[in-house]
Amino acid sequence: MLNVNLLKGRMIEKGYSQRRLAQKIGISENTLSSRMCLHTPFNTDEIENICDALEIVKSEDKINIFLLLPSHNRDEKTA
Repeated sequence: MLNVNLLKGRMIEKGYSQRRLAQKIGISENTLSSRMCLHTPFNTDEIENICDALEIVKSEDKINIFLLLPSHNRDEKTA
């Protein structure tokens, strides 16, 4: 699942707007917006291109942004 906050933070850190990132990776701004709103997932080429553009090189960072599932533990109530 996409961690939108981490992705947006990296975009800000690297000086990218949604429009500029979309242009850089070769998709429309509407497509990028749809992906970031979790309407449709990124494909592997888009993820690779985003990582290149935003200089995301550590596997851990890629996992945290694009793959990490939310923890179910934090939503569970303790008895």
